[in-house]
Amino acid sequence: MTQRLITGYSHINLPVNDMDKSITFYRDTLGFTLLRKWSVNERVSAYVCFQDILLELTTPSRPTPADEDRTETRMGFTVENLDAALDAFRAAGVTIAREPWDAQTFWGRQAYIVDPSGYILALREWRAPDGPRFTNWKPAHEGVVRLDI
Repeated sequence: MTQRLITGYSHINLPVNDMDKSITFYRDTLGFTLLRKWSVNERVSAYVCFQDILLELTTPSRPTPADEDRTETRMGFTVENLDAALDAFRAAGVTIAREPWDAQTFWGRQAYIVDPSGYILALREWRAPDGPRFTNWKPAHEGVVRLDI
């Protein structure tokens, strides 16, 4: 049974054209809180939060050409045990788009599954004490830089 594997809503991934303008809009216009900002390979991303909704603002590496059949991660869910969740999803016939890997933008692991429409869904297993509201996060991987907010 896979219904009880999801323990919470993790995030919504939102590709943006201009990170600074987007942060200003979500923070100053809509009342979101800027929680974290980082850079990986000079691509800046940020977490902004409103109540329990976490948006992961990202700058895409390149625009997706219209003729390319590619979907971006749109939503993420929290799981307590990523390996057990993936085993159960596999048994239920769910396609695993990417096996678990050490995440760069949070402490923990992540994997991707595919929904029936082809959307990529992220499954995140956060490693304590990190979480969306953890203010002392520091990158654990080379090439990832925490940016001042």
